Amino acid sequence: MSHVIRLCLLLSIVIPVIHLPADALADEADDSPSARQIVARVDSVARAESSEGIILQTITTTGGEEREFRIRVFTKDGNDKMLFRYLEPARVEGVSFLMLDDGKDIWSYFPSTDRVRHLASHVKRQKMMGSDFSYEDMGSSSSFAADYDATLAGTEDCEGNVCYHLTLTPYDSDCAYSRVEIWADTSLYVPLRVDYYDDDGELLKRLLVADIRIIDAHPTPMHYVMTNLQDDSRTTMRIVEIEYDIDLPDAQFTTSELKKR
Repeated sequence: MSHVIRLCLLLSIVIPVIHLPADALADEADDSPSARQIVARVDSVARAESSEGIILQTITTTGGEEREFRIRVFTKDGNDKMLFRYLEPARVEGVSFLMLDDGKDIWSYFPSTDRVRHLASHVKRQKMMGSDFSYEDMGSSSSFAADYDATLAGTEDCEGNVCYHLTLTPYDSDCAYSRVEIWADTSLYVPLRVDYYDDDGELLKRLLVADIRIIDAHPTPMHYVMTNLQDDSRTTMRIVEIEYDIDLPDAQFTTSELKKR
């Protein structure tokens, strides 16, 4: 979502089923859920069987320049398969990214070269199309429980809502962040704020989520703002339209489909 958030549909959007032991989802009625149970709920709420939507993305650079993109996003199997197609502006029309296996396997297609390329593992930490979301953020935003050990710091106010405050530390060094702090709404289990720390333990980025709507029975954040606190840049993503649990063929999530528009 690393981890941005049900991002967008994906996310929704980015956002949901993760392979967890049964006990991780047990005792939902417990008034005092464990950190592991909370993270499992956060992941599960974020995942849908499938989705299709359009995102309007605005990047504000360090120098204050703004760039806007319109992107169509398809997801399947709880975001295990994701396809991003850039629609606008004209100079990026047709650029596509295929993310498989929770973002561990990423392919790109650029019409200017007419080539499908497999992204090396080190590229996943880089900015996706110049945004403040990395490829890893976009592709693995719903796998906190699989990648991180969680500790519950308590409940706190966040953006006017009562939230669980969780501290996540990665299981291995392959994760892009040395620590992630999450504030998840106690009723919907949607992360309203996520802080990402770099390898030196310094705060790198902050994600704020707003305008949560229930669409097709899925709690869906419609507005995301990722701020890079070290570069002083910002990326806003707004879901323009989204539909869940639709019929999408597996063939749509293959490298041979990347060139199609």
